[in-house]
Amino acid sequence: MSLLQILKLPPLTAKSAGQSQPGVALAGAGRSDARQAKLSKAAEAWREVHRLADQRIAELKAAIVAHYASDQPGLVAEVEKGASKLDAILDNVDHSLADILADAAAAAGEAAMKVELQNAKARLAQYIGYVKGEPLVAHMDRNPFGVKTDLKALLAAGLADAAKAIG
Repeated sequence: MSLLQILKLPPLTAKSAGQSQPGVALAGAGRSDARQAKLSKAAEAWREVHRLADQRIAELKAAIVAHYASDQPGLVAEVEKGASKLDAILDNVDHSLADILADAAAAAGEAAMKVELQNAKARLAQYIGYVKGEPLVAHMDRNPFGVKTDLKALLAAGLADAAKAIG
């Protein structure tokens, strides 16, 4: 199944869409106070990854709407409704990992930090499974609209950085 089929959109015309690709730079960090700093940085890094993913999805949605709006203006509302399905990716891979990492960094003691780190590991495993297994991510990366999303690589790199911080 293709991205167009998932979004219930008609095939593309011969017209091509524009391209857009923001650059990505992710950072890690690097034990008690140092570990807290590392976890805080990881939380902020995940929020940045999420922001970049949101931006890339918005660019893809705009390209989809622009493509169909120029050819078939009457379909704009339906196309926007279909394109909104792309937001499901970030609904499933949300900011909660960053929140858990921040909670671990702010934990009052080792025991509390250990609990938060276990929560972070569980959330991380959930996100990794989702990113690897969700076909919509791959469809978005192979979209026919000329928008380079690289969502799988972006999210995988952000999750790998979070995993390093968790230890």
